[in-house]
Amino acid sequence: MPTFKTPASICGVRAIAMLDQAGYYFASPLGKATLDNSGCTTKQPEPPRAARAQIAAIIKLERADPEGFYDACNIDTSKRRLDLVAIPLHKPLDFQPVTDGGTGICFGYLGSDIPLYSAPWKGARQVGVIRAGGNMTFSHLDWNDWRFSLIGQHGDWSAVGWYRAELDENSCDTFAG
Repeated sequence: MPTFKTPASICGVRAIAMLDQAGYYFASPLGKATLDNSGCTTKQPEPPRAARAQIAAIIKLERADPEGFYDACNIDTSKRRLDLVAIPLHKPLDFQPVTDGGTGICFGYLGSDIPLYSAPWKGARQVGVIRAGGNMTFSHLDWNDWRFSLIGQHGDWSAVGWYRAELDENSCDTFAG
């Protein structure tokens, strides 16, 4: 079983969420304040194989780009609060995405409704819907033909999730990125 060093970065929050689901006990003030330590008893959790691979990918990307995008992700774990809008949206996911450092945004999705799921596999819980007119990000790595986006309207992010659909800039009224 590999040993996981808890990522101390905002990009690592997604890895931390998967460690939380696997029973990791958080000792930092931020971890205790942000995550649920109830039922957590270990510093050496055993996440499922897919989660271990995703955690490793997040950590690898952070280490490979120390001066770039991922450098801006560093956080102070001695704080007791994390001011990020999308964090509460990510907590219910069963499998967290890896941010690719991109900034693509679709303004005004033009297609039909697409269900969003908690994980990129069959049988995952539905957690939201991409609807026509909504805005969505294109800034995460795909996982086995599944894509991940933040979804919102009027400047507010309201949902996140995994979906299986081929979307690109032609699926949008306007595309930036």
